[in-house]
Amino acid sequence: MFGVSVGKRFLGFALFVSIFVAVSSPSVAFGAQKETKKGTPAEIRISAWKLPFNVPVMIELARGSHRRAFPGMKVREVDMRTGPSLMAALAAGEVDIVQGVGDAALLVAVSRGVDACVVAVNSRSPRAFAVVTNNPGVKLVSDLRGRKVAGLRGSVVHEVFVRALGEKGVKESEVEFFPMPIPQASAALLAGKVDAALLVGSEIVRAEKAGARVIADGRGRVRGLSFVVARREFVEKNPELIRAFLRMRRETLAFMRSDGEASALLAAKETRMEPNDAARVMGWYDFDCTVTEADRRSMARTKRYLIDHRIIAKNVDVESLFE
Repeated sequence: MFGVSVGKRFLGFALFVSIFVAVSSPSVAFGAQKETKKGTPAEIRISAWKLPFNVPVMIELARGSHRRAFPGMKVREVDMRTGPSLMAALAAGEVDIVQGVGDAALLVAVSRGVDACVVAVNSRSPRAFAVVTNNPGVKLVSDLRGRKVAGLRGSVVHEVFVRALGEKGVKESEVEFFPMPIPQASAALLAGKVDAALLVGSEIVRAEKAGARVIADGRGRVRGLSFVVARREFVEKNPELIRAFLRMRRETLAFMRSDGEASALLAAKETRMEPNDAARVMGWYDFDCTVTEADRRSMARTKRYLIDHRIIAKNVDVESLFE
């Protein structure tokens, strides 16, 4: 949706940076929030997870968008690196709004008692979730029977893997699976310790450049959803802050549409990719933040996958997540 053609030169990047507002390093706030006399929180804590390819967050951090969206409030930008850790921080009251939580991670957290709801879609990107191999003997997903695979169990890309195996009549139990975060899975693959890895976004391109190949991705299998999520209590008490966040996000998306080249250059810098590679990966993503009926149906399918594979034991009312 935001794909552009970008040359390898970074000459335009200095100009791009000059129009952005410098921001301080993210930090984590713990404990209960202080409130003003009117009941509005004195500060707001927002996750600042930029990877694996969270371009809206990259842009908002570079432009100082969070601070502009919440004038008069202290804004803390919290850097956490996985969906489960984001949801754990949300449950503990250490962060108010989290961005980039995959649908599977959200459902797992809610099934375990986290009272959270969806604020907006963060991204849709079926092509950005892939099973990748560098083993010459692995041509198809079915060739992974009896082989070693690394990845994050209970994630969107794990769902892709399980569905791809099922299409070939292979059970997950027939594969030697090593659960680990995506960066570690990528490192294990490139070090020859596993036969395949479940990778996302820029990690796919990085592995391809090192000689690996995609043997399955999310297209036709998942919608590749990630969300902006908040605690339900926070949303109910602070609707004006949620509206301010959504206005900010729509401004970010408008900027991305109007200047795709600058957005791709920033993504290249943040992910240490070549500009053309970053532009290519941006083309895999739909960052529109509006929740659609197709998104809701996709969540219901993901819930069924999680239940069928005993990742969650408790049923989750998907519709209630969007209320």
